Amino acid sequence: MKLQLYSRYRNSAGQRTRTAFNIKGVEYEYIPVSLDGGAPEEYREEVNPQALLPSLVVDGEIITQSTAQIEFIEETFEGPSLFPSDPIDRARSRAFSQGIACDIHPVIGPKLQRKFLADHRFTKDEVKDWYRYWMHHGFEALEKLLHRRKRQTPFCYDDKPTVADIYLVPQLFNARRVDVDLSAYPLLVEIDERCRALPAFDRAMPQNQPDYPGDELAR
Repeated sequence: MKLQLYSRYRNSAGQRTRTAFNIKGVEYEYIPVSLDGGAPEEYREEVNPQALLPSLVVDGEIITQSTAQIEFIEETFEGPSLFPSDPIDRARSRAFSQGIACDIHPVIGPKLQRKFLADHRFTKDEVKDWYRYWMHHGFEALEKLLHRRKRQTPFCYDDKPTVADIYLVPQLFNARRVDVDLSAYPLLVEIDERCRALPAFDRAMPQNQPDYPGDELAR
């Protein structure tokens, strides 16, 4: 099976898919796509009409959206499951991940930021304020959800990383880039640190991708 992942070093959705592949021990071809000024027209026309990353090509067939890609990886490849075995924890892990994918990620994405800058005369500082507001809004809810767990597992909803953790780590990376104060979210930070110590997560981090340009946190 030929697997090609169109992504970018700082594409947090792509980082989710990279991490899922790494947990399963599946090799793939990484194809970097520059988003400076938006996705290239060729990519939009030939790969993903949404002009979003990542896109996964499986023997020539294209799968868009990281959530669908992770479900595909789980259903197709052997290796550690990306979901808890308990049905309730499995549902909660999915819900946690979608809290990031649906409630945080869409309102802070680069397309929206470019629109604010170009058409609404936001300054870069105002865009960052918007970004931080929605980060805090989402993280507060996620932290509370983790506090509600009847069993305080080392990862979000299991003794091993699952889809919830896969979504959490890239979002905290993004938060640190814009100096979000994470002190109010000790459970999120603790789990993030535990995940990043694992090779599967570390290999997927932005700084470990072939198109990484340098010290991103200093940029």
